[in-house]
Amino acid sequence: MAYDIIIIAGAPGSGKTTVLNLISKKLTRPRIDFGILRQFHLDKDWKNANSKEELMAFQNLVFIIKNYLKNKHINIMIEDLKYDKVIDLMKIFSRTKIILIILTVEENELVKRVSNPRDSGFKNIKKALEYNKQWGECNIKNSVRIDNSYSNPEKTARKILKIIKNG
Repeated sequence: MAYDIIIIAGAPGSGKTTVLNLISKKLTRPRIDFGILRQFHLDKDWKNANSKEELMAFQNLVFIIKNYLKNKHINIMIEDLKYDKVIDLMKIFSRTKIILIILTVEENELVKRVSNPRDSGFKNIKKALEYNKQWGECNIKNSVRIDNSYSNPEKTARKILKIIKNG
């Protein structure tokens, strides 16, 4: 079984990129990082981020997904979307087979992850905790929540692959 669209969501530091790197090795499917689409319009530190460039990047994302679907791609993986953009995407593609996989992390573990050196430049602990709480409390149709606090990335990737396979 397969999905048309797989959205991996969670706060910065929840393990989205790490887990998707592992999943991408097993599923050779399109993978879109929304943050990278935004980087084309932003300076190195994202100090010029604004709603206009975010909207333009989101419109580009929708176009890319539609094109992949038109060309019969499945399991299109998307990451790095804020809550409101996930809701928008799920509405736009409500007639497709779509799943939202939410990674959450216990607060003390999230603080550790965001504080320590890592690939992402996101260092705002307060915001990361807010996002984590929001994702932890959301109840969206076609979503699965996974606590990724102390799980190794391979185990979380296997869980997600099983969810995708069982569709």
